[in-house]
Amino acid sequence: MFRNLSISVKFSMLFLLVLGLIGSSYFLMLRNIYYAELHSQARTISENVIAFGSWVSQYGRVWVKDNDKSYLGKIAVMEVADPGEPAAKPPGAGPAHFYSKNPALAQREFSEAVARSSAPAKFRMTSDNFMNPANKPDAFESEALKIVKTKQLKEYASLEKDTYRYVRTLYHEASCLNCHTDAATAPADVKKRYASAGGFGFKLGDVAGVISVTMPAKSLWQTSLEVFGLIEATLVLLAAIIAFLFIHFVVINPIKSLTQAAVKISLGQPAELGINQVSQKSANEVHQLAFGLERLRTSMQLAIQRMKASNNKPT
Repeated sequence: MFRNLSISVKFSMLFLLVLGLIGSSYFLMLRNIYYAELHSQARTISENVIAFGSWVSQYGRVWVKDNDKSYLGKIAVMEVADPGEPAAKPPGAGPAHFYSKNPALAQREFSEAVARSSAPAKFRMTSDNFMNPANKPDAFESEALKIVKTKQLKEYASLEKDTYRYVRTLYHEASCLNCHTDAATAPADVKKRYASAGGFGFKLGDVAGVISVTMPAKSLWQTSLEVFGLIEATLVLLAAIIAFLFIHFVVINPIKSLTQAAVKISLGQPAELGINQVSQKSANEVHQLAFGLERLRTSMQLAIQRMKASNNKPT
């Protein structure tokens, strides 16, 4: 049945097939680019968090003034007014209280500040051996922790409906072991604050946990519509029109004309093949077909003349 279809119909079917393959390829490339961009953004966020933790760890802890919401240590320091600056408190009014934040606590408070912000991407620190109950992993994070440990991965990601989830593996460094090696040797303020059996038993290089990044993700259909709009659709339609005009005027119409001419030739009628202004060296297949029909016509005429001459010979 397909063999009996017209060239126009066959070309239309082929064009739609090619267009579908190109569209599928475009969709797959767009998906890979979009996922790569999400992954790059999530990795950048995790690296910034790690950099912030490294900045804190180079001092062991950072101390903040008058902030007792969350801390691991507290000291009181007598304030002395700077002669060049107005005193926040009158001299001798009492000590200023400073509260310490270790790298993990500073990073967690950083994540809480981001969670309260309008930033679309959020992050948190979590572990399957957590000290702070607030750091308990959710279902995805628990599964991700198993995967990164089993396969020894530095990162892992997954797309969940309209959310992109990413984890970056954290390893215990020397600065971490003061608090996480043994509960008996942990700082008193750590044990006092958390009173937890979790978060201990680690060695240098062990997986401490992960930085978990959560980002909103659009569907690939939404993403496709954002990059394929009216202009792109118009260009595809224009390409289709040009292709159909080409096949119609350059292939189909000339073949129809040659077919009609061949029928006339077969009936012994005069037929115009349109080869007077065409070079015989033309690479155009339609032109070569026309020359072939002209040779066939010439051969037929010679054969007919010979037959007539043979029939007119005296016996």
